[in-house]
Formats: sequence, C-alpha cells, structure tokens
Amino acid sequence: MKRTLLIIALTLSALPVACKTTDGTNQETDRKPLPPPPVINAQIPLDQALQAAITYGGDTLTQVKKEIKRREQGEAASKIVHDLLQANLQTYDHTQLINAGHLYVAMPVPLSPEFFRELIGSGRVLAQQLGWQLAAVKPSTALAKAIDLELTRALAEGEEDNLMIPQMANAVRANHLYSAYTLMRVGLMTKGDEEFAQAMIHLDPKRASDDFLLYISIPKAEELRQLTLSSINLYTAMAILKHMKSYPPTAGAVGFEHLFYFAVSRNLTLAEEAQTVIEEYIPTNTDLLAALLAKQPSWVQIAYLEAARRHMTPKQGILVGELQKTTAETDVVDEIREMKF
Repeated sequence: MKRTLLIIALTLSALPVACKTTDGTNQETDRKPLPPPPVINAQIPLDQALQAAITYGGDTLTQVKKEIKRREQGEAASKIVHDLLQANLQTYDHTQLINAGHLYVAMPVPLSPEFFRELIGSGRVLAQQLGWQLAAVKPSTALAKAIDLELTRALAEGEEDNLMIPQMANAVRANHLYSAYTLMRVGLMTKGDEEFAQAMIHLDPKRASDDFLLYISIPKAEELRQLTLSSINLYTAMAILKHMKSYPPTAGAVGFEHLFYFAVSRNLTLAEEAQTVIEEYIPTNTDLLAALLAKQPSWVQIAYLEAARRHMTPKQGILVGELQKTTAETDVVDEIREMKF
C-alpha cells in the first residue's frame, strides 16, 4: 500500500507545475483570490466537498479524501469526479485539473478505456498527461489493450513523436505492454527521460542492457571529464549503470568501450557505478577488457589507472596487470609500474 501511494505521488507530481492558456496568460497567477474554504465535516454534501477539494486542494483535498473514506462513499465520489472532469476538461485551470486527478486516483474504481481515450484525445496537453498517468496508477487488462491500440494508431499515422512523454512510458510499464519495448527504446534515444529506461528494464531487462550501450555512447569521453553532462540525462545514466550491475551487457557489444569513459567521469557516482559494472567481467573477460582499454587514447587509459588507484580491488589489479601487457603506450606502462597493487 505504501509503495502504491508513493507511485501515485510521484506520477502526479511529474505533471507540469505551470500551465499557459491559449492567450498566453498564466492560469495560476491570474486566479482571483478565493474565499476561505468550507469546513469539511459529516454534514457537508458529497458534491460540495468534492468541488471544494478541486478548488482549494492542499489540506482541503486531504480532508475530503479522509471524509469520503470515512463515509465509504468512494464509488459515488468517483462518479461525481468523473463527470466533473468530463464537463470541465477544457475549462479547469492547471491547479483544478491536478486536484481532480488526485481525487480520481484515490477513488476505488478502475480507469475505463473510454475515459482514458477521452483524456488523451482531448487536445489539451495537461489532460493528455493526466490520462497517461492515471493509466499508470490504475493498470488493467482492458487498459493495456486500449494503450496498445493507441500506440498502434499513432505509429500508423506518423504521430508517435506526440506520444513520447514520460507519462506514456509509465503507463506502458505499469500495464506490462511488452510489445511496446521498441517504442520505449526510441523514446530513450530521442528524449532521454529515465521513465523510458525504466520501462525497458521492466519489459526486457537482459535486452535492455545491450540497448543501453547505445544511449551511454552519446557523450564523448571529453564531456564525461567535465563537471556537467549535457548530451544525455544524468539520472537516466545512473539508472542504466545501476541496472547493468545486475544485468551486465554482452561483453564487446557495440558501445561497450564507453563504460571506460564513464569510469573516468568527474562525476564520482557515475565513475564508481561504471567501475563496478566493468569488474563484473573480471576475470572471465579480462583479455577483452584490456584490449578495449588499450585502444583508447593515452589520457583515457591513464585516467582509468588514476581511478583504479583510488579504489583498487583484487579484480582491478588483474585488469591493470593485463593492460600493462597489452597497451602500446609507454606512459601508460610507466604509470602502471609506479602503482602498488
């Protein structure tokens, strides 16, 4: 239950924090001051309580959800919220739409495929994002079919780029839509959001590791030696390296050598994660690792040795010893000779 609530909080908080109207005004700053919220107690009618929750949010929203649970009126409340969302999908401001989404998530009812299609087909970006997020926190067999049909339609009509949002990836993952793996890979390579990587991990963890090599091959070695990482998403990269510790990619696969670039990153977290992944191949593939490292520029090899020196392990010692026999760079050999391992 706690994990479910955490997922709900994270998915709804992933929606934008501001929303522009079509005339360029900001719906949040343009809201008129509201009178004090009504008292939420046993006497307030259900529809009024729900309206207050949508209007005021915050503590009022929390109190209304508790009152609905106390009254055991979840199903009745869900019907009212559903109707309010349908009627006001284009007119609710950002805050109201998010508050209504929070209410609907808390109701003990599934998300119908019809309502899902209505949300994502509304033409309003925030409503579309809400539809995908609701599909992520209220998964079902019926929703999986609806999502599959929507993805198939978008691909057939060349509209797949419009679907490449993190909320869609969450819905694919939660509904176990294994047929969408390739689309998640495209999303990762074009958008870079961690949600696409997490969906790939869920759908096919072994295949994902090899495909992730293509993503981590995007940054140049020089970029990874900087303090900032701009060509890829830092959090996505960390999630990928963490996954590779459990599911190592195929040794020598395309992009495999880029693990060494991450191992010499200025970002110590990335470097340590990459070092741990590399150690998974020692001693079985030590020759291959040494050969790949020996092909890198001299400065990369020396940077790797510096990193290994700081965190020397028996496995790293084996690799460094093999590199000494493999590298053609005399300065690298000299560096190794000065190391104590």
